[in-house]
Amino acid sequence: MENYKKLSSGLFISFEGPDCSGKSTQVNLLVNTLKDKGFRVLETREPGGTYVGEKLRHLVKHVSGEDAVCDESELLLFCASRAQLVSKVIQPFLSNGGIVISDRFADSTTAYQGYARGFDLNFINTLHEISTRGCWPDITFLLDLEIGEASSRNKNRSIQYDQEDRIEEESKLFHENVRKGYLKIAAAYPERIKILNAGEDKNILHGLIVNYVNNSIRSNSQKV
Repeated sequence: MENYKKLSSGLFISFEGPDCSGKSTQVNLLVNTLKDKGFRVLETREPGGTYVGEKLRHLVKHVSGEDAVCDESELLLFCASRAQLVSKVIQPFLSNGGIVISDRFADSTTAYQGYARGFDLNFINTLHEISTRGCWPDITFLLDLEIGEASSRNKNRSIQYDQEDRIEEESKLFHENVRKGYLKIAAAYPERIKILNAGEDKNILHGLIVNYVNNSIRSNSQKV
């Protein structure tokens, strides 16, 4: 068995932001950097990350037209996927001293289904209590991006991929509300959420992210 570095309580990192803000790129860069340093790292995503979650991801993101999920189903399916991911994957991995890096987590539901769809935030917080089982990221990187730039990136990405994303195709106003929601969430949790300019060069962003993560690792007593 490989001799990984372990953290005494594990480390949970999430990446958030509007669509096309570069989350997946930064997740991949950080995963590779931490693996190179000898840490045991799990990369996952929301919705998804489990067999059940990936099935729900397809339903909620890629089924459109008359068969598309309604707003209420969308909210509950995201929470169902998260509950499965936390229970089956995230908590067991953290308990073994690993580092979990997730492309989106519960803040996405607050921003998209709360601030953009208009569901009651207190009700969403109640769902969070159930679906997260009290497991929240130690650090969240919010990659903030102007909606005009996000839209431009989305058009370029659509040329490369055939499968439509129902949520990415929402109106400009919807995505503006998502961004505003994220900034409100960040203002409420400044110790956890680090706002980064997603318009910066990806390598500069990666350097900033690594510095934050290194500080968190140093504050978490280590053992091999």
